[in-house]
Amino acid sequence: MSSDRRITGRNAIAGLGLALIVATAAFGALLGATLPARTGLEEISVLTISVPVSPLTLGIYGAVAVGAVLLSLLLVVRILSRFDAEA
Repeated sequence: MSSDRRITGRNAIAGLGLALIVATAAFGALLGATLPARTGLEEISVLTISVPVSPLTLGIYGAVAVGAVLLSLLLVVRILSRFDAEA
């Protein structure tokens, strides 16, 4: 049984973006696990909101931050590609 699965450009970009978000979340979790023990830092302030430093919070922060940047870049590319298709 062979499958004729092909990797398209959209699937490759989506997979790469998802892998980047997961890697950033893992790095944030690792940073959240080691940072308090090494520096004694217990809270950080993000836009006047105090966030406790833990693996969960830094992992979520990293994933959301990178996801927002990637989604905004994707939106810009999609908008610019519409202008290119019309010309």
